[in-house]
Order: sequence, then C-alpha cells, then structure tokens
Amino acid sequence: MSNEQMYRSGKAMGKTEEKADQLMDRASETASHAACEAQQKGEQLKSSTQDTWESAKSSTKSAAESAKSSAESATNKASESAKESKDEASGFLQQTGENVMNAATSAVDAVKNTTAGAVDAVKNTTAGAVSSVKSTLGMSDDSSKR
Repeated sequence: MSNEQMYRSGKAMGKTEEKADQLMDRASETASHAACEAQQKGEQLKSSTQDTWESAKSSTKSAAESAKSSAESATNKASESAKESKDEASGFLQQTGENVMNAATSAVDAVKNTTAGAVDAVKNTTAGAVSSVKSTLGMSDDSSKR
C-alpha cells in the first residue's frame, strides 16, 4: 500500500469516526429528549390521577352527606308508619350505597384508563426513539440479533 493510499485510508477512517461520533451525539440527544417527554407525560399523568382521585373523593363525600341528610329526613317521616318507613329507608340506603359504589368504581376506571394511556404513550415514544437511533445508525432488527 502506497503512502498516498495509507493517507487517504487514514483520512477516511478519521471522517468515519467523526461521523459516528456525530450520530452517537444525535442518538443521545434523541434518547434524552424521549426521556424528558416521558417524564413530562408521567408528571401530567400524576397530576391528572390526583385530580381524578380528589374529584372522586369529593363526590363520594357529597354523596355520603346527601345520603345521611336524606336518611335523617326519612327517619323523621318514619314515625308515621314504622313498617313503611323502615322499608323505604332500607331501599333508599341500599340505592344510595349502590350510587356511592358506582361513583367509586367510575373513579377507579378513570384512573386505570389514564394510567394505561400514559404507559402506551411512553412505550410509543421510546419505541420511536429506538427506531430513530437504529435508523440513524443504519441498524435493522436482523443485524441486531447477530
């Protein structure tokens, strides 16, 4: 190999290393950006979940207070007819209890759905970042398995 060929080979190798360093920097920036997005989405999810929880708690408390107030009213009216009032209060309390359970179940479902959506968003963002890095580096799924 002549000196000219060795010089060109060394120069090409240096350019290749520089390009690889640039690609690695871009990949690092992309991964950092994806991590930042994931953290922001996690913070949003946390806030949304907290808001949903507080709303459910408030609704449950209001329903319980309403049930208590209604039960007291029904009890006062129950003095007219003990048997009638007992049946009415029992049915009303059962219905109120079911309403409270339904509200709590809805709140739990909302939290589950919000969490699942955030997890999917993080997975998709991460998969996109990995795909971008592989594409940038010229890697395919087949070559990464070797």
